[in-house]
Amino acid sequence: MVKRQVIALIIVILTLGIYSCTMADEVEYSEDLKPSFHQPIKGPINKQGYRLILATDDLSLGTHRIGFLALGKTGVVNVPIIEVALYYFSPDSGLIELKAGIEASYKEWPYGSRGLYTLQFDFINQGKHLLIANIPVENGFVENAEISFNINAQTAAPEVGQLAVKSDTKTYKSVDNPSQLTTGSNYDQDLYKYTLAEAVKRKNPVVVVFASPAFCINAVCGPQVETLSLLADKFASKADFIHVDLYENPEKVQGDLSTAVISKAVKEWRLPSNEWTFIINGNGVITARFQGFATFDELEAELIKLF
Repeated sequence: MVKRQVIALIIVILTLGIYSCTMADEVEYSEDLKPSFHQPIKGPINKQGYRLILATDDLSLGTHRIGFLALGKTGVVNVPIIEVALYYFSPDSGLIELKAGIEASYKEWPYGSRGLYTLQFDFINQGKHLLIANIPVENGFVENAEISFNINAQTAAPEVGQLAVKSDTKTYKSVDNPSQLTTGSNYDQDLYKYTLAEAVKRKNPVVVVFASPAFCINAVCGPQVETLSLLADKFASKADFIHVDLYENPEKVQGDLSTAVISKAVKEWRLPSNEWTFIINGNGVITARFQGFATFDELEAELIKLF
């Protein structure tokens, strides 16, 4: 009897703790937080002028896509493959190598101006990690650039395997003017045909992009809505495609974020940064998540798995 009472008390304490954390997070994620002001993690510049910029900082235990931009003295590094090593800062043992010789492949963005190196890795340790990239340079030499980041117990945004939030988002028919849908100039009606909730209930695969094109202002943000339109053009008969702006009042924030109101859907999905894409299967389960810009090829590869 005593044992049962102790167990019950522990459950209550844990429940209250979880509830408190959730409430605290909701308070922290207030109307004053502007996802477009989120800045990616930047690694130190080495002696030869090379550095890394991390596009994916919402990471937790488990398998995640890691994306980073590599910069050199002359601009963006774009060799096809860079080898990287990953390390964990152990509180007890110091720096521990997790794996070396991991190939990160270059994904060129539209217009050929930038691109991310991406890789998949299964993280089993919570805490600080280090990525070191071996960047090939002229004459067969290699430059090392590094960046550190944290692996958390859980992510802020929904993870692969979780049910998608059925948000009641705007559609072309629910607004008086297309400018109420997006801060961008791409008013592709196919992206606003259904609310996100309606699309998920239709039992088709869904690709949803959360982005505010006019405020795509950091180094790892790209033309995601345009890429979504291209994907919709190719797979319109097989999936549904949804764009959700970061702001409830996009028509009022052109060039001025002081009047911006964070989209209800962005808060429901708990998005900590300014560009996200999720792929959802017919059962409403998230099968892929992309923080920062994701190329057409990356999205297509994940989407066709659901057909």
